[in-house]
Amino acid sequence: MATYEKTLAQARKVGNANADDAEAMALYCADIMQFIVGAASPKLVWEGAQRRGMTHLELARLAQKDPAAVHDLMW
Repeated sequence: MATYEKTLAQARKVGNANADDAEAMALYCADIMQFIVGAASPKLVWEGAQRRGMTHLELARLAQKDPAAVHDLMW
């Protein structure tokens, strides 16, 4: 499994339009998620979502519906 840091770096290199799902999720966690759910670790949320087999769209929907559940992904 790729690390968050490597995935995020690759995502920034290829851009969101060309990113695969894990890369798009890394970009989401690093940027947009911070505005929606507040103080959450992008790395820990990404790792938790990856462990649960979530897609980046599922994570985005969860953040909009239940920001507290996104925080639960860190544990």
